[in-house]
Amino acid sequence: MAAPRWTNNFIMRIKFLLLGLCCLIGTAHAQVQETAPAGPHVRLETVADHPSALYQFEQHHMVSEDGQRNYRIDIAIPHKREPNAGYPVLYMLDGNSAMAMLTEQDLTILSGENPPVLVAIGYDTPGRLDVNARSYDYTPPIFENGKQVQAPTVRGRVGGGADIFLQFIATHIKPLVRARANIDSRREYLWGHSYGGLFALHTLFTQPNAFARYIVGDPSAWWYNGALMDEWRSFDTERAVGKRVAILIGTKPRASAKTKRKPSRSSQKNELSAYVRDAGREIAEGLRQAGIDASYQIFPEYGHGEMSRVSLERALQIATAP
Repeated sequence: MAAPRWTNNFIMRIKFLLLGLCCLIGTAHAQVQETAPAGPHVRLETVADHPSALYQFEQHHMVSEDGQRNYRIDIAIPHKREPNAGYPVLYMLDGNSAMAMLTEQDLTILSGENPPVLVAIGYDTPGRLDVNARSYDYTPPIFENGKQVQAPTVRGRVGGGADIFLQFIATHIKPLVRARANIDSRREYLWGHSYGGLFALHTLFTQPNAFARYIVGDPSAWWYNGALMDEWRSFDTERAVGKRVAILIGTKPRASAKTKRKPSRSSQKNELSAYVRDAGREIAEGLRQAGIDASYQIFPEYGHGEMSRVSLERALQIATAP
């Protein structure tokens, strides 16, 4: 008999607290690192910079309601005639990075029977990431003792804006996309990696009907002492019936540094990766037990950074499925 969900969560919380003590011995950089942005004067070249017989590319710019974050929205619309019900659509977080990873071969594969509209939600910066903006947008609000924590901070970056960002997607980005192409609202998919994966799962646990399918790569479930797992613990899985969820985890260990004085950064990162792996497995198993179409897959040959491309490839495959 499987252990009760509350037991699994309790064990994971204990593991995380022990891990936190270990991380305090090291440095603040011991937590999972995100891909560093390109230099301020380096503009990423993407597939949208070249003529395509398969897709039409558009770029739009938006500003957050508080004026603090500038977004760049890349939309790729298939040249192939739209289905009667409309195109499926794949929303890709970390849009700058996603566009940089897309290839012409990807577009060729996508342009088969069910070509999706691609929407890359990025930031108006020349590099792959705006780490401060995504730290705010992709992380959930935190509540302690019934009160919301103001400006929850991890790794020196303020978070907690996921609900505001999700509302921005619903009221600004989705209407823009629907104005540019006929969309099948039953086939709206969300992909996110790392902090983006954290946002995708938070969306599933709080507003599951925002998207039909969720593709999650290496979600940063460790963020703010594993706050995501608190959301999972209180989540009514009946709300996700009819959804499809794919959780993809890279388990390639990092090379350990040679030192006897304190735990190496790589060993601490491996501990955090193990936490992400266990969290992903628990969530997927819990969803399946509730009758939800959820899959969980590990990739021993890929590390955290590499999983960005691996999980995006899977998202592209899912977006073309019937």
